[in-house]
Amino acid sequence: MAARSGSEGIPVVAVPAAGPEHALPPGLSLRAKAIVMFIALGAFILAIFVAVGQQRLQLISLADELEHMHVVESALGRVNAAAASAVLKINDDTAFMSPREVANLVAIEVEGMGPGLRALYEVFPGGEAQARRLEERLQLTRATSSRADMLDLRAEVNALVARLGQVALEVRARKDRLWEGYRAKYDEITLTLFAMAFTGFVTFGAIVMFFFTRLARDIRRLADRAIEVVRGDRGEPVSVTRGDEVGRLMDSVNRMQEILRRREQELEVTRQQRFHQEKMAAVGSLAAAVAHEINNPIAAIQGVAESILGACENESCGNLGKRCHPDMILQHTRRISQITRQLGDLTARRSDAPEWVDVNNLLRSTVNFLSFDRRLRHARIDLQLEPSVPAAWVVPDHVTQIAMNLLLNAADALAELPAGGGTVSIDTGSDGEFVRFSVADNGCGMTPEVLERAFDEAFTTKPAGRGSGIGLFMCKVLIERGGGRIAIDSQPDRGTRVDVDLPIQPPGARP
Repeated sequence: MAARSGSEGIPVVAVPAAGPEHALPPGLSLRAKAIVMFIALGAFILAIFVAVGQQRLQLISLADELEHMHVVESALGRVNAAAASAVLKINDDTAFMSPREVANLVAIEVEGMGPGLRALYEVFPGGEAQARRLEERLQLTRATSSRADMLDLRAEVNALVARLGQVALEVRARKDRLWEGYRAKYDEITLTLFAMAFTGFVTFGAIVMFFFTRLARDIRRLADRAIEVVRGDRGEPVSVTRGDEVGRLMDSVNRMQEILRRREQELEVTRQQRFHQEKMAAVGSLAAAVAHEINNPIAAIQGVAESILGACENESCGNLGKRCHPDMILQHTRRISQITRQLGDLTARRSDAPEWVDVNNLLRSTVNFLSFDRRLRHARIDLQLEPSVPAAWVVPDHVTQIAMNLLLNAADALAELPAGGGTVSIDTGSDGEFVRFSVADNGCGMTPEVLERAFDEAFTTKPAGRGSGIGLFMCKVLIERGGGRIAIDSQPDRGTRVDVDLPIQPPGARP
C-alpha cells in the first residue's frame, strides 16, 4: 500500500483505486430480459394463432359439410318433386291412356330424376340400384304395354318415393347434427381464445408485476443504502442478489462504501498519529521547560553533594562521622537528570521515515514514561528484553505509539484486579527475519467473540468515555504498513498476550 506525505509531514496511505467488480450472481441483463420477454410473448401469440387456426380449419370443414348437405337437400327436393309427379301421372292417366303412353310420360319424369339421384348416391345407399331397377321396369313397361308391368312400375315409383322420404329425414337429422357441431366448435374456439388470452394476460401480468416489484424493491433498497453511506453509515454492504445492471450498481455502491471506509480509516489513523505527535510534542516542550528550570538547581545541588562527598573521602569534613549521605543526594540528582533526558528523548520529534531502531531501548523509554500513569501505578511491570536482538527497520514514533497503546490496554485489563495483583510482561526476541516484542497481562482477557473483532474499527468493550475502539485497529494498520505482523492470544479471566513482529530488513532487501 503506497504512502504519501500530508501537509504536516504525516504519512497518509493512498486510497486504492476501485478494485475489480465482484462476481455477480448468474443472471441476464435488463435488455436481455426484455428480449426474452418479447420472444416469450411472441411465441405465446403464435401458439394462440396456431391453436385457433387448427380449430378454425375444423370449423371450415363443418361449414363445408353443411353447405354440401344444403346441396343434397336441394337435389333431394327436386327428386322428390319429380317422383311425386311421376306417381300422379301413373295414378291419373292409367285409366285414359295405354300403358305405353303412361310409360312414355313417366320416362320423362324419370329422366329428370337422374341427375338428382346421382347427387344423392352419397347419402342414399342403394339409390343407384333402385334407379337402375326403375329404368329397367320402365323399359319393360314400354316394351310389353302390360297393365301388370304398369302396376309394377307404379309400385317401384312408390317405393322410390317412400325411400326418398326416409333419406330426407336422415339428411335433415344429419344437417341438424352438423349445425349443432358447428355451433359447439364455434363456442369452443371462442372459449379457447378467451381462456388462452386470459391465461396469457394473467401469466405475463404476474411476471411483469413480479419483475417490476422486485426491481423497485432493489432500487429502493439500493437508494436507502446509498443515503446511509452518504450519511456516514459504514455498516454491512447491501446484498447483491441480481446479475443485471442493477446488480452491478449494487456492487459499485458496495465498492464505493469500502473505499470510503478505508479512506476514513486512514484519515482516522492519520488523525491519531497527529494527535499523538502533538501530545508528545507538548509533553516534550513541558519536559524541556521543566528540565531547563530544574537543571541549574540540580547541578548546584549535585556540585555541593560532590564537594561534601570529596571532603568526606579526604576526611577533612567538619561533620565527619555524622549521617549527611552525600552519595544518596548524588544518586537522586543523577536519577532526576536521567528522567529529564529520557523524557526529552522519548518526546523528541522524529522523522516519519523508517530507520534502524533499537527496540529494547525504545520499549524501555516508553515503559519509564508510562510508569507515571496512574493506571500502571499499582501494576508490576516485568521487562525481559533480549540484549542480542538486532535493530528493526521501523518508524520510531510508530513503535512508540504502538507500545503505548498496548501497555495502556493492558493497564485497563488489570483495572478490576486488586492493587499489586496485576502484572504486565514485556519481552523481546528475534527469529532472524523479524524482531518480536510481546506485551502480556494477567487481566480479564477476551472471549472468542470479542477476540474475533479485536482489530475492527470503532469496536470496544470499554465504557463510554474510556475508549474509542481505534487503538488496536491503528496498531494493526501501522504495523502492517511497515511490513510487520500482529497477533493476539487471549483467554477469559486468564489474560491477553499481543505479539508484534517488526521487520529487520528494508522492503527491498527482504527475501
